[in-house]
Amino acid sequence: MKVIYEKEISAIKDWLQRTNTQLSTGALPAFLQTDCWKIQNDLQTISTNIQYEYPFYGHELLEIKNRLFSAPQPPYGMMLLNAAAFGELFIIIKHISSEPIDTRFWQDIHPRIIAVSKGLFCDGHFAAASEAAIKEVETRMRELFKEGKPNSPIPKDAAGLIGTLLSDNGFYQFCDTSEISGANFRKGVKSIFEGAFMAYRNPSMHANLTCSQREAFERIVQASQMMGILTSGEVRI
Repeated sequence: MKVIYEKEISAIKDWLQRTNTQLSTGALPAFLQTDCWKIQNDLQTISTNIQYEYPFYGHELLEIKNRLFSAPQPPYGMMLLNAAAFGELFIIIKHISSEPIDTRFWQDIHPRIIAVSKGLFCDGHFAAASEAAIKEVETRMRELFKEGKPNSPIPKDAAGLIGTLLSDNGFYQFCDTSEISGANFRKGVKSIFEGAFMAYRNPSMHANLTCSQREAFERIVQASQMMGILTSGEVRI
């Protein structure tokens, strides 16, 4: 998983390992002011860049940054380490470096969406990840169309697929439409599909549109919901 603070997290990890080795000998190491400033600047950068994924850690790193070293000690101006703050930092950095992007939400995403989007998302390609997710939904619709009408030409676009599969007379059944609530649900699902494809299909074609990490997350969740509908029903001709 690639992150923009990769250099800083690597530097902090190396420093933590070296310092931990020194501490294991029973000595409390001292550091030059310039080295301490570098560590503190790296912690500031990491804190700034993990606010979305780990807001608690982001706040804690700022607190640790200010407590990690003592004031310069005479006669050489060396700074002593706060062992308690060091221990907190060691655990936090170990977690962040092993999982720089919080991937827990993927546990609830449809497996087909995971297969095409997770790698892109975790590498920071958010627009591509969300585009891959909606394209996989279209792929599933094409599979269903081919299953229901194997001898008919597949519609060229998503709108044609949605109309054929999900309209009132569509041949893909995923809810009981004998009651008004079920009929309304079907209409609503069709509208969701139409809106999602109109808004999110081929986002890279629109130069004025960007996709943040949060927006990609929302689109992937939406695609997962759509895929769930497309795999929970059945084709009825």
